[in-house]
Amino acid sequence: MLARLVREPLVHFIALGALIFAAWYWINPPRPPVDEIVIDQPQLDHLKALWKAEWKRDPSPDDVKAIIDRHLRKEIFYLEAMRMNLDQNDEIIKRRLAQKMEAVAGDVSRLMKPVTDDELRIYMKRRPDLFAQPQSIGFRQVLFLTSERSAALATLAALREGNPVPEAQEDRMGVPNDWGVTAGPDIANAFGDDFAAELAKVPVGKWEGPIASGYGLHLVYVDKREDAHQPSFESVRPYVQREYDYQAQRDAEQAAYDALRKRYTVRITAEGVPADVQLALASQ
Repeated sequence: MLARLVREPLVHFIALGALIFAAWYWINPPRPPVDEIVIDQPQLDHLKALWKAEWKRDPSPDDVKAIIDRHLRKEIFYLEAMRMNLDQNDEIIKRRLAQKMEAVAGDVSRLMKPVTDDELRIYMKRRPDLFAQPQSIGFRQVLFLTSERSAALATLAALREGNPVPEAQEDRMGVPNDWGVTAGPDIANAFGDDFAAELAKVPVGKWEGPIASGYGLHLVYVDKREDAHQPSFESVRPYVQREYDYQAQRDAEQAAYDALRKRYTVRITAEGVPADVQLALASQ
């Protein structure tokens, strides 16, 4: 029976047709349907607005073509990447999506009614550490290299007698001689903590030194000192508003996370995790 089928011309025709179709599909594999990318008016307006924000002018026709080409390139590579599951287990993508989700959660805080001045005053009183003004000092300095201690001492004596700062010592190494009233932390950032601590001890109205810093040796004259204090609400209201808004957004994000966290259970199969950590996660 089998031998007879093998000799049938119809069987030969079917087998040959199958081989031809197989060869055709091997040479020209079927393509998936082409995805449609729509660029409607709101989309194009958005792309042009982004371009204008970067270049500070309206895009020309050539610029519009470049904008669309760049958008299509991004969209096509994005769609193909998603088709290939390249987004799976990618830490950068996970981090970015998590940030966007946090931003969505943070938007809740912006939907709340505007904060009043009374609420801002209460917030300021609750967080005095955020708004306290550190000690500030207005001073002059004259810079010498570490190897020029003798010259520094001679100049100190001359300055105490009322002589002007030597021309060769003006703005030496790019360091200004005159410093207006400057907050202690800013002085420390500019000259180092040790210099700032020694400068805080210098009496007002007298040349002193030399005080060492990373630049060298400094002769200093303090003309004003303001002690650390709590500022008035009116003088720092914009800063209080920014801090309040920031904290409100953080609180909204945390509340959203706490609500979402209840929808998930955590099971840790990895080794080396402390038992109290596992218990805490399991109980959430």
